[in-house]
Amino acid sequence: MKRGDVIVFPTDTIYGIGCKLYDKNALDKIFTIKKRDPEKHIPILIGQIIDLIPIAKYDFNTLRVMQTFWPGPLTIVLETTIDFYEKTGEDTIAVRIPNHDLALELISQNGPLRTTSVNISGQAPLNTYLEVNEQFGKKVTKVYGEHVEDYIGVASTVVDATVPGNLKLIREGAISFDDILDVYEQ
Repeated sequence: MKRGDVIVFPTDTIYGIGCKLYDKNALDKIFTIKKRDPEKHIPILIGQIIDLIPIAKYDFNTLRVMQTFWPGPLTIVLETTIDFYEKTGEDTIAVRIPNHDLALELISQNGPLRTTSVNISGQAPLNTYLEVNEQFGKKVTKVYGEHVEDYIGVASTVVDATVPGNLKLIREGAISFDDILDVYEQ
């Protein structure tokens, strides 16, 4: 990917629209394409837990949850590092490691990617390559996944781990919150 590129690709949950982590111009394009409020942060997909070191802080219980459910359909909201905050102005950020070969390959080639669902904000996410390409193909640099159908079509579960020792459910999705809490509270 080049600076300014916005791509669409399948993940293990739903199709995502994304760009390089610190590419402000591409991030602005995503907000415009989705008609999304710029005050709503765009989550980050990473390739491995170590990628979080310059981005976010977390406690041991949260690390245990990451090690259990990643890669997979769990998004965790974390407090950002001072360095990340100084670069982005964001004090919290949602992160996850997808369990999808193409998504992981794109992350491996480009580093962490800002990624959110492919849809107009407030509308249902698009679930097939044909839908995605028809609605967004001319607005982005590239749509990946023409021959890929190995995703679950259910959004990730989102939890807030910004307060150590107090995991909160934001959205239940592919993984039950009870299963996550069982690991968190061990």
